[in-house]
Amino acid sequence: MQPSSVFSTLLSPLPLGRVEIPNRIVSTAHQTTLVHAHLPTDDFVAYHEARARGGVGLIVLEATAVDESGLLTSHTLGGYLPEIVDGYRRVAAAVKPHGTRLFVQIFHGGREQIASAPRAPALAPSSVPSARFRTEPRAARPADLERIVNGYGRSAALAAEGGLDGVEVSAAHRYLIEQFFDPALNLRSDEWADGRRLLAAVLRAVRSVAPGLGLGIRVSGDSERGLAIAEAAVAEGVDYVSVALGDSSTYLGSVGIVPPEPVEEDAVAAHVTRFRLGPPLIATSRIVDPDRAERLIAAGLVDAVGMTRALIADPDLPTKAGAGRSILRCIGCNTCIAHYHAGTAIACAVNPRTGRELMLPRQTPESPACRLVVVGGGPAGLSAAANAAESGHRVVLLEQSARLGGQMALTHSAPGTGEIGRQLVTLFTGRLDDAGVDVRLETEADLEAVLALEPDAVVVATGARPYLPDVRLADVEVAQSWDVLDGPARSGVRAVVADWGGDPSGLDAAEVLVAAGNEVTLAVAAVAVGEAVHQYRRNLYLQRLYRSGVRVLHHHGLAGASAGDVELSNVFAAELRVRVTADLLVLAQGRVPNDGLAPELVEAGLRVEEAGDCLSPRSLEEAVLEGTLAARRACAFA
Repeated sequence: MQPSSVFSTLLSPLPLGRVEIPNRIVSTAHQTTLVHAHLPTDDFVAYHEARARGGVGLIVLEATAVDESGLLTSHTLGGYLPEIVDGYRRVAAAVKPHGTRLFVQIFHGGREQIASAPRAPALAPSSVPSARFRTEPRAARPADLERIVNGYGRSAALAAEGGLDGVEVSAAHRYLIEQFFDPALNLRSDEWADGRRLLAAVLRAVRSVAPGLGLGIRVSGDSERGLAIAEAAVAEGVDYVSVALGDSSTYLGSVGIVPPEPVEEDAVAAHVTRFRLGPPLIATSRIVDPDRAERLIAAGLVDAVGMTRALIADPDLPTKAGAGRSILRCIGCNTCIAHYHAGTAIACAVNPRTGRELMLPRQTPESPACRLVVVGGGPAGLSAAANAAESGHRVVLLEQSARLGGQMALTHSAPGTGEIGRQLVTLFTGRLDDAGVDVRLETEADLEAVLALEPDAVVVATGARPYLPDVRLADVEVAQSWDVLDGPARSGVRAVVADWGGDPSGLDAAEVLVAAGNEVTLAVAAVAVGEAVHQYRRNLYLQRLYRSGVRVLHHHGLAGASAGDVELSNVFAAELRVRVTADLLVLAQGRVPNDGLAPELVEAGLRVEEAGDCLSPRSLEEAVLEGTLAARRACAFA
C-alpha cells in the first residue's frame, strides 16, 4: 500500500528487528473464540484473512497458552500442541499474500482463569487467591516453572514451524509473568523470587529455538510493574515493546483492557512516554481514529498503533484511510469483548460480518434493483436501509419522529451511553447520505402511506415502547426512563428509579437525575446492578453512581406507590418491603414491541421482513444484524 499524503506516517513501513511491517496499523492480540479444541477453525482463518485483505500491517494472533495450566478458557489456543502447526500454516497462507506480517502472542494466565469447571489447577508465584475470577492457586514448584519456560520455547518453535514471522511474549494485565514482578503476589524466597529471572528465562528460551523470528514484549502501561518489565525485556534484546492498559485481576483494572465509552479515545497515550527505551514502541487501547493515530505517530509518541477494535468494526480501515474513504467506526460499545466473556464467537454491533466472514459474504451491487421501503429509523431500520442502498437498491426510509436513531437517540445526555448513541447515529447517517437513501422524517408509516410508495418489499423496524407494570401508582409523579433521558433536566426532587436490571436505561436515568442536583435512589430488581450490561461498562457505571451519591437499593422491585412513597419489595423475600419517600418515580421496567404494522402489510399482499425490537426487544447488536439480514432477504426475493 502506497502511503497517502494524509497518512504518510501511519501507512509507512516499520522495521521490528528482523521483520519489517508494511504499515504501522496493528491488529493486536485479542480473543476471538473462533477456536475449537484449542486450535484455529476455518472461521478463525477467514476472520484474520479479512483484516489482512483490508491492508493491516501486522496481525498478532490472540493470547496462546504455552502450557495446559495456562489455558485461560476452553477457547484458548494451545501453542504447545503439535497440531497448532497446521493451524498456523492455514492462517499464514490466508494472510501473507496480502503483505501482512503475522505474529502470535504466547501467554500463561497464572492464577487467572476464566473457564468454567472442570479447570486445570491454577499455578501462580504464591498461593494468593484471585478476587475477580475466584481462583485459588498453588505456588508453582520449580519443576512447574521449568516446564512452563520450556513451554514458551516449544510454542515459539511451533510458531516458526508454522510459518509465522514473530512471537510476542505477554507480560501484561497481571498474568503470570507480571505476577512474578508483583510483591503482593510473589511471596517466594527461592531463586524465583525475582521476576526478572522468569522473564529472562522465557525470552532466552524463545530466542534460542526461533532466532529468525521477531520478538516483542507486551506490558501494561498503567501498571506499577510495567516499566521494570519493559526495561528487563529490552536488556534481553526484544525487537519491540507493546504497551496496553489494564489489570485482569480486579474489577476496575479489567476495564482498561478493553475500555468502553466514556473512557477517552487514545487512552493509552498518557502512559507511553516512559516506555521510550530504544526499540520500536507499539501502543493500543481505544485508538480508533486514523487521523488521531497519524498524529500520535507523527508526534513521536509511538511508532505504531494497535487499532484492534477499529479493525473489528472495519477490517478495511487501512485501505479506506489511504483512499480517503469513510470507515465503519468503532463506537466503543464492547459487544466484541462481551462475546468473549460469554464464550461465543467474536462479533461487532456495527458490522454484522465480523466473526461471520464465511456466513455473510461481502455484498456487491445487485441487479435488478428493487424499491425497498424501510419503516423505522432506529438501529435496525438504519442498518436495513444502508445495506440495501449500498447494494444498489432504491430505498425510502420512513421515521415518525424528527430524528434518526430510535432509542439510541435518547441517550445523548447520558454519560454511560451518550457517546455510543452519537457515534452510531453519525455513522449510519453518513452511510445513508453516501448511498442516496431517501430519508423522510416526521412521517407516519401506516398502511396507506406505505402502499402509496409502491414498494417491491418492506422492512418493518418499528422498535419498542416502555413497559408499564400493572401495579397501583398514585400520589407520586411517574415518568419513564426514556422521558428523563429525552426531556429537560429535572432538579430539586427526590427521585426513585425502579430498575428491572435488563438494560442500561435505569442506570442512565439515575446518572442524569443526580447530575441535575436531585436526590436519587436506584432500586434494582436484579441480582446485580447492571446485570444485563457488559461488565466493563457496568463497573464504570457503579464507580460513577457511588461517587455521585446515588443511593443503591439492591434486590428490590417495584410494588406500588401511594401517599408520596414508593413501595419496594425484596425480590428474594417478597414479604419484606420498604417505602421510600419520593416526588418522582422513574420506571425502567423493560420494553414491549411495536409489532402491529407488519401483519397489516402482509395482509395487503406486500412482501415484508421484520427486524429488531418489533420482533422482541433486545440489544443494539441484534437490531443491526437483523436489519442487515432483513434487507438481504427482502431484496433477494422482491
